[in-house]
Amino acid sequence: MPASASNAGAQEARAPTRSAAKTLGVGGLAGLASCVLLQPFDLLKTRMQQEQSRVGPHLVETRTQRLMRNFRQVVHADGWHGLWRGTMPTVVRNVPGVAAYFYTINELRWLVAIWQVPLLSIGGATQAATGASSSTLARLSTTGNLLTGAAARVAIGFCLNPITIVKARYESSHYARTAYPTILSSLRAIYHDGGFAGFFRGFSATALRDAPYAGLYLAVYEHTKQLLGRFSRHDRSGNAWVVSASGLTAGTLATVATQPFDILKTRMQTTPSALLGMPAERVGIVAMTRHVLATDGLGAFADGLGLRCARKAASGMIGWTIFEFGNRYWNA
Repeated sequence: MPASASNAGAQEARAPTRSAAKTLGVGGLAGLASCVLLQPFDLLKTRMQQEQSRVGPHLVETRTQRLMRNFRQVVHADGWHGLWRGTMPTVVRNVPGVAAYFYTINELRWLVAIWQVPLLSIGGATQAATGASSSTLARLSTTGNLLTGAAARVAIGFCLNPITIVKARYESSHYARTAYPTILSSLRAIYHDGGFAGFFRGFSATALRDAPYAGLYLAVYEHTKQLLGRFSRHDRSGNAWVVSASGLTAGTLATVATQPFDILKTRMQTTPSALLGMPAERVGIVAMTRHVLATDGLGAFADGLGLRCARKAASGMIGWTIFEFGNRYWNA
């Protein structure tokens, strides 16, 4: 079949399922649900990752003991609602961020599928969203999943890095509530301390975390969904557990693989320059790696891994379940 005919057919298949407003709406709903339900995981993870745990009084604590200590400290200081400290910047970042990510990944995958990009596309890719598959996304090769997932995540992460820093500092015990009373005042304080470059502090570690995370996540998610989908091929009600289990598996594996960069990102964005012994402009990924190794050792790169795995796996399961079934509901 000529390329033009193939492209036209792909666009016909694409037409009934494409709506920017619906995709953004479902993605935003997925992000909101994850933010509100899972914020305590984020806060406790930040508290564990920020502290120098192998010096001073915390030298002999296990990670479980540190987790419980941080939990008790938060509840004692701020009550149970203190576990949701930082929810507002999390919502401001994640709701548009998740919506934009789902929309961007949707569009990237359709473009790659329609234009049959070598090594990234596979035959019949656009049939995935027409009802003949368990997925509402165009199907790509494993390489296509890796690259489109990574590109979308890094682009969105760059745009939202300023609010990511605000979120991390809201959750951190290094900064009092009075230091960052509102999101706007927080952005002003960050600009005052580091200028425009201060808004992108830690982005190098964020990109090194998000690119492989998103790529691995999408590749594992689609592959697992295809494998599990064979068990529910004749029972569409089984798609719920297929999507949820695929999101859980992909989230866990991608989280473990990218954990060291999450530690570096948190330390770079929350540790005051006075504690590092260097000016803010010198706090790069190499300098922070040396600092973590010198103060805490290699084991510090596993701090908060359990919380992050639980949070990311649950977030992926919630987000992709809402996205997949929200798309099907609106496209029915």
